[in-house]
Amino acid sequence: MTNPISPDGPIKLAISMDDLFLWPNMPIAPGYSHLSITKAMTNALAAHRIKGAYAFSATLPAEKQPDLFSVFDHWVECGHHIANHTHHHANLNWVTAPKYIADIERTETLIEPWSSKAPTRYFRYCMDNWGNTPEKHASVQAYLDRHGFKAAPISIWFYDVEFLAPHWRAIKAGDADGATWLRKAFVDTAENQFRVQAAAARAMFGRDPVHIWLIHGTPLAADCLGEILDRFAAAGVVFVSLDEAMAEPLNNAPVPIITPRFLNQVQKWAEVKGLPIEDCPPRAMLEAIERVAPMPGLSGPEVSARVFKAISDQVDGEFFPKMY
Repeated sequence: MTNPISPDGPIKLAISMDDLFLWPNMPIAPGYSHLSITKAMTNALAAHRIKGAYAFSATLPAEKQPDLFSVFDHWVECGHHIANHTHHHANLNWVTAPKYIADIERTETLIEPWSSKAPTRYFRYCMDNWGNTPEKHASVQAYLDRHGFKAAPISIWFYDVEFLAPHWRAIKAGDADGATWLRKAFVDTAENQFRVQAAAARAMFGRDPVHIWLIHGTPLAADCLGEILDRFAAAGVVFVSLDEAMAEPLNNAPVPIITPRFLNQVQKWAEVKGLPIEDCPPRAMLEAIERVAPMPGLSGPEVSARVFKAISDQVDGEFFPKMY
C-alpha cells in the first residue's frame, strides 16, 4: 500500500455512477458517445472485479433518442444495476414535492425493464439535494418509503462535472496540451478530494465509515476511471457493494440539516458539527480548469447554468444555480 488514504487501514468504498446520458444540451467532446463512455467505464470496473455498481440516470435525454437505452442494456449485461434518478433531473430545491414525485414515477415506468433486475430498489436525489424545506423533504421521503425505495446518498465526490466544459473546449480548440493537463488534473482531483473528505469523516466519527463515491458519465470518466480506481486500490481502498455501504450509519439516514447548498453526506455532517473541510470544494483547481481553452460564454458555470435552467423551466421550477 502506497501513501494510504487512512492511517487506520483500508477504507471500504462503493462505486456509483450518475447520469450515463448526461443532460440535454450539455456538450461532450467530439469522439465520444454515451455508449462508448459507458463501455470504457465498465471495462475499468471489470479490471478491479467490481460488480453490481448502481447507475442513477435521468431519462429525459432518451425521450427523443430511444437508442440511448442501449447504454442501460450494456450496463446490465456487464453485471451492474439501474436505479431511479427522476425523469428531468430537476433539483428538489427548484420544484414542489408533487412535481418531483411525478418525475420519479415517470422515470420508473421507463427504466422498469432494467431496474426490475436489480436486487434493491434504490433512488438518488438529483444533485443529492434532499429538499430545501422540512415539509418538502418529508413528503418525498414518505413517498419513497411507501413505494419501497431506499435513498442512496453520496459521501465522497470530486466535482467531476465541472471538468465537462473545459474538456469540451480543449478538444474543440485542438489544445492537446490542455486536454492532457485536464486528464491529469481530473485524476489528481479525484484522489485529493477522496483524501480530504475521508479525513473529515474520520475526524467527525472517530473511524473510517464505508463511503459511497460518485462519478458521472463524462468523456474524462471514460479516459480516467481506470487510473482513478488504480490509485484508490493502491492507497488502501477496498471496493464493496452499495448494499454493504448502505448498512453504514453515515449513509442509511438523512443528515439532520435542511440546506439549499450542494453538499454530500460528509459535507452535511460537517455543517452540522461546524467542521470546515480543507480544500472542499477545490476552488483553486476549479479556477485553474477554467483557464484551459477559454471561449466566450462557454465557461463551466455558464454552460451548466444554461443546461440546468432549461431543465428547471421544463418542470416550471424556480432555478437556483449550484451553491458550493
